[in-house]
Amino acid sequence: MNIAKQVFKIILISILLLLVLVILRHPHKAYYQASDEYVYGYGNASREVRSEVLEQLNKFQIGYSQRDTDQVETFLEELFSKENVLVLGTMPDEIYTEYDGVEDLIYSDWNAWGDVTFLMDTAHISSSGNVAWISTIGFVEFDLSRFLVLPLRLTAVMVEQDLTWKFQYMQFQFDLTLFPLFFVIPLLLIWLLVTLISLSVMIGKRIHLNVQKRKPQP
Repeated sequence: MNIAKQVFKIILISILLLLVLVILRHPHKAYYQASDEYVYGYGNASREVRSEVLEQLNKFQIGYSQRDTDQVETFLEELFSKENVLVLGTMPDEIYTEYDGVEDLIYSDWNAWGDVTFLMDTAHISSSGNVAWISTIGFVEFDLSRFLVLPLRLTAVMVEQDLTWKFQYMQFQFDLTLFPLFFVIPLLLIWLLVTLISLSVMIGKRIHLNVQKRKPQP
């Protein structure tokens, strides 16, 4: 019986680990080896607009690569609009509708999140008038553990203000395949149920033995 339980646990743990690896798999890893591949397409921006937007995108990448918290204010002034700004982080409560809130997010990212890399040169860049929208992919290597590397997706809207393109909307997302979670959760529930049943049986046996011991011997 004990051997069967151990085999069951090993099989269950193996399945859970496999599903976790599938969830954490980088879906666009091949694009990092191809400098002329555009995961979201090239976009319709003119060569001039694309060049100007790319200049700002590369400044954004430099900021996230150097992570110099003394430069956060300069970074924001060069890259972010102060009008109608909205930045969404990866977490549900990371919703920033104020310029100062965006500053807090950038400072937090640079101070404790991890090393972030985006494929800026092959970003999708489209535009209409003084508005441009971009999409690209990247990854974050967390400070918490160098073995924890998660793929990212970045989307943004930029507006041209005083001949400079600036971010007015931005969203960070983890680029993960979450479908395996539908299998992980039932498996964990089954494991919990089996554990509770086993615990209940053990407690029942212990109670039964204690009762038997207290009975007067004939």
